[in-house]
Amino acid sequence: MLIDTLGMTEHTGAPRAAPATTMMAVLISLFVALGFVAHATAAGTTGDHAVLAWMVHHRHPWLTALAITVTNLGSPAGVAVIAIAAAAVAWWRVGSARPALLILTTLVVASTVSTLTKSIVGAHRPARAVQLVVETDRSFPSGHVTGTLALLGVLAVVIGQHARRSACVAMIALAGAATIAVGLTRLYLGVHWATDIAGGLLLGTAAVVGAYLTYRRMMGTSDTAGRASTSAPSPSPPTIGA
Repeated sequence: MLIDTLGMTEHTGAPRAAPATTMMAVLISLFVALGFVAHATAAGTTGDHAVLAWMVHHRHPWLTALAITVTNLGSPAGVAVIAIAAAAVAWWRVGSARPALLILTTLVVASTVSTLTKSIVGAHRPARAVQLVVETDRSFPSGHVTGTLALLGVLAVVIGQHARRSACVAMIALAGAATIAVGLTRLYLGVHWATDIAGGLLLGTAAVVGAYLTYRRMMGTSDTAGRASTSAPSPSPPTIGA
């Protein structure tokens, strides 16, 4: 499981960064390779067109209304609002600005890379005739999927450092379910190819792994070690997540 590979709930001992670093390298390599595919095909692969045709064939009014609601929640604006609220709660609960900064920075970095990649790859979206909502920018990767996964994934990282394993597992499950739901709505609404969704999944996961590595270093060296070195003259209160 991802949680065991990254060791998100390991509160003591030296961080096991090697598996996570390897995973991040693999994710980035796959993302770049998929970007080349999207650039070469420009307007979707044969498989992309088959998936889109299936989605269009199975459209229903009630599904369309649901898809628009879900895709709006996973939009950059929707994700940004959730991120700000989550960062404020994390700051309050942990008593440190570090988790809040990690949450916001992870989302900003993932979204920025997504936007830059769209311009570099230059892939076209499906034809306007099949789009149920209007999208005018480039296609690869899906910014909705990237942002949703990056945000909910980094929340799982923070929870994994400060809460019980069960809470972290629940957050990972929520992140997976929400990301899949948002990805399916983007396909259903005809604004992305399956390749774009896969790219968003790879980029979002890489952002989460990067957040995990960053947070372990932040909490391990700056928080825990720093306070331990100053605790000799007088007892210091216990720190959350130490």
